[in-house]
Amino acid sequence: MITARSTPNIALIKYWGNRHEEFRLCAGESTSMTLDGPYVDVTVDYADTLHVTSSNKVMTAESVVRFQKTLELIQAYLTTIDNCDVTNLSIDIQSHIPPSIGLASSAAVFSGLAKAIAGLVEIPLTDEQISVMARLGSGSASRSIFGGYGAIRNEENMFIDGSKGWQIADENHWKLHDIIIVPSTEEKKVGSTEGHANAETSPHYKQRLSDIAKRRQKECIDAIAHKDFEHLQTVAEQDAMNMHLCMQTQTPELNYLSDETHRIITEIQEIRTSEHLPVLYTMDAGPTVHLFCEEEAKERILSYANEQEGCQIFEASTGSGAHLI
Repeated sequence: MITARSTPNIALIKYWGNRHEEFRLCAGESTSMTLDGPYVDVTVDYADTLHVTSSNKVMTAESVVRFQKTLELIQAYLTTIDNCDVTNLSIDIQSHIPPSIGLASSAAVFSGLAKAIAGLVEIPLTDEQISVMARLGSGSASRSIFGGYGAIRNEENMFIDGSKGWQIADENHWKLHDIIIVPSTEEKKVGSTEGHANAETSPHYKQRLSDIAKRRQKECIDAIAHKDFEHLQTVAEQDAMNMHLCMQTQTPELNYLSDETHRIITEIQEIRTSEHLPVLYTMDAGPTVHLFCEEEAKERILSYANEQEGCQIFEASTGSGAHLI
């Protein structure tokens, strides 16, 4: 029996759309910061049949099928490395991530699952290989294997390992804070997995992939490497709004951002300008606003967040990535 602990990561260059749906090969490369909480503990052991339990989620037949398919893909990948069998496991998920708040719980769960399986099979696996296993359950999960700042790199193939995670810098490189404002906990009508499948129907999607490949991904990585918050702000906000433009113009359209989201963005822009604070906003597939900031802006942004009526507030910082406990 092996237990791994993992946390969400929040993308600064967003992952949206796949080159290969079954393998979850990401169409575009992406970059994120791994958070230090809240966390998920995933315990795995060998079993006669697949059995999945979760502390805060009812495991529907659809949910179990997702885990079954993930294990089958992980098995196929591990077969290319060594001889082992992970198709039948008992999986227990103890999640401390509140549901429906836009905190990438799937990334935490499947990165934790991959890390735990790596410990269970006792095969020497690199973090890059474990990131491939994580991606087979959730595309963005590959980045949570790494502490600090992680990214997804695409290979020029359509094989099962055609997208891999890698670490830009560890958690000691640059401490940023993520002040999270949750305007609504209503479950999304259309989940990210379904949305990814229709990404290419947006007339803006090909240009998005081109911009990421030609400049945006590199600009983000360079900004992190040089701790250049101003440039990180520019590229991260540009990418977030561009992703939502693609979502809003794909078929069927996805309008994840709410009036509250837009109000918060406008007010943060005003605060940033008037008070000269290093703070940026970004949103994943939902109305939740992530306000990344440096230490000097933390208390002001946290004070602003706590003034928001009817919103849930969470606070996180740069974290250490998936690990065995």
